[in-house]
Amino acid sequence: MSNTTATRPVIRASVPNLDAAAEFLSMLFDAPVTITASDEAVATPAERHLILIVAEALA
Repeated sequence: MSNTTATRPVIRASVPNLDAAAEFLSMLFDAPVTITASDEAVATPAERHLILIVAEALA
């Protein structure tokens, strides 16, 4: 059985100011941004949107 879930683009970056990054992406893609933790579920809005998932990197 195959997984038919569509993949989504992922941007990985180290950003000291998440609010500034979210605002930049919102303006760049002309879409609202939701910031969430990697272990939290997010309800998907019906309109165009971006979801910024924040996870702590272990170095």
